[in-house]
Amino acid sequence: QLGRWLHRLARWRSACSRAAIRWPPGPRSRVEASWAMEFAALSGRQRGAAVSSSGSYAEGNSTLRGLYEEKLARDRERRWNSPEDLDVGAPSPLRLCSMPSQHLGAHLWTSGRLLARHLAQGGAASALRGARCVELGAGLGAVGLAAAMFAGAAEVVMTDKAEMIPLLKHNIQLNSLDAVCSAKELNWGGSLPDGCGPFDVVLAADVVYPTKDPTSLLALRDTLFQLCPADGSVTFILAYLARAKEDQDFLHNDLLPHFDFTVEACHAQGSKDTEQLSCQVFTCNRRGTACASVGEKK
Repeated sequence: QLGRWLHRLARWRSACSRAAIRWPPGPRSRVEASWAMEFAALSGRQRGAAVSSSGSYAEGNSTLRGLYEEKLARDRERRWNSPEDLDVGAPSPLRLCSMPSQHLGAHLWTSGRLLARHLAQGGAASALRGARCVELGAGLGAVGLAAAMFAGAAEVVMTDKAEMIPLLKHNIQLNSLDAVCSAKELNWGGSLPDGCGPFDVVLAADVVYPTKDPTSLLALRDTLFQLCPADGSVTFILAYLARAKEDQDFLHNDLLPHFDFTVEACHAQGSKDTEQLSCQVFTCNRRGTACASVGEKK
């Protein structure tokens, strides 16, 4: 992909040297668009050095990669120091730092936003008050933070991949919840971290997603089985947004048959007046044997 883009740069270098606004329209991806803007910001001499003078795609590759990494670093620093407020319908908002250009999980997805709001407004209050909770695929930590700040959870361990842990810790500090919340690395399907558990409640949002390779979803199920014993003593709260046949098949055929559950719809106004956000919230307790579950809608 980068080689094709460099070829386009070479073809249009004369236009670029005249004016950045004459850059060829229609980059094929957001990454290419970022490279295009950064390259257009260079002086004509720098552009020539990057593409034509060296006559080497390798040098052009290195130059553009460096520009892209610098852009990511600037974006990270700006966002790290400029957290945003998340209105969850409570007296005070959550403070969240997001890094959407850095990692897929460093972004507030719809189900996470709605589940945080649901908990902040009293959803699952009886299960959460005084409970030890763990959040899977925590991302920014909005759900776990809401459980700790508004729902009365006694302890919340927010888990995700290693690259997400610094951001989770940062968001915990932004909300002054160090005494209640912690962040730990947890890769689905692997062993639980030392000292992790047992828990009363498992929280998860947007962890069931469409994929042609079900390996990660089956690993998620294995981790849930570790955390939720078959005696039904642990409550599993899942926020889910149906997107494709793959994720719906996994949810209804491979995951929910192992649980008794109720399901309710959650709705909220989006950032635009005409935007409506919605997802389903499943409250589950694991069954002793895998058999068909019949959900009760609220």
